[in-house]
Amino acid sequence: MNSKPVLSSVNLIEAKASSRYTRNLFDVFKKEWIEATFNLTHETISKTSEEIIYKVGQLDIDKIYWRNVNFRVSDKIDVTCSCAKFETYGILCKHILYVLKKRHVETLPDHYILPRWTLDARYKVDNCTIGLEDTHNENEVSGLTLWYVQSNFRKAIEQARDSPTEIKKLNIILLKFLEEQSIRTRSKQLETGSQDSMARSSQVNMIPQISIRDPLVHTNTKGRPKSATRIKSSLEAPKKRACSHCKKLGHYISSCPKKKMEESLLEREG
Repeated sequence: MNSKPVLSSVNLIEAKASSRYTRNLFDVFKKEWIEATFNLTHETISKTSEEIIYKVGQLDIDKIYWRNVNFRVSDKIDVTCSCAKFETYGILCKHILYVLKKRHVETLPDHYILPRWTLDARYKVDNCTIGLEDTHNENEVSGLTLWYVQSNFRKAIEQARDSPTEIKKLNIILLKFLEEQSIRTRSKQLETGSQDSMARSSQVNMIPQISIRDPLVHTNTKGRPKSATRIKSSLEAPKKRACSHCKKLGHYISSCPKKKMEESLLEREG
């Protein structure tokens, strides 16, 4: 039981995990590490000076099932994955481990090693909740903070599950909290919308105002004057009559004098 765990690589990330995690947790970590080392690949979605977004997954799996991993460069390493395994279970997923290895991170960051999974963890009384003092940050909510909150929530359900009254009380507290958050979100949206409206209004006020008045003297209105004339096209010009028998203009074959004369001569000869 006191023997050292067997490592699958010589990487310092795995070495640190073996020295800090309990044996059971290291076995879970080791499976994720092996997957990250041998079975995963990636595509770079976007890259800036502050953040790189990767799409990580297995080659033999459709890319719609790959996960998005955000690697942020700041004072400390900040990596999040869309699978949310760390936020849910408190242990890094294979996708994050793959990115850490790819980015040549030398060791496993301490803020991703939860105290409850370590060998030197202090046992807490069953009814004690996990505090946020060490993870509190006024400017942002870290993944570790989310994990603590989820842990306390699960613990509250476990302790109240044997009493319908206590479960109902817990549900009332949650519904009240959700209502407060809904109000807070709406007021925040209204505030943002008001600020945008004020910004647009200030931009409109900056536009020079131009007043349009009636002309001092009479001007012609738009459109063609009634007395105006125009040249008609050949399609609009009246067509001249032409006889199909004598080919002369001014009459049709029905009133052709030449035809009538010829018809009368034929009648006399007949």
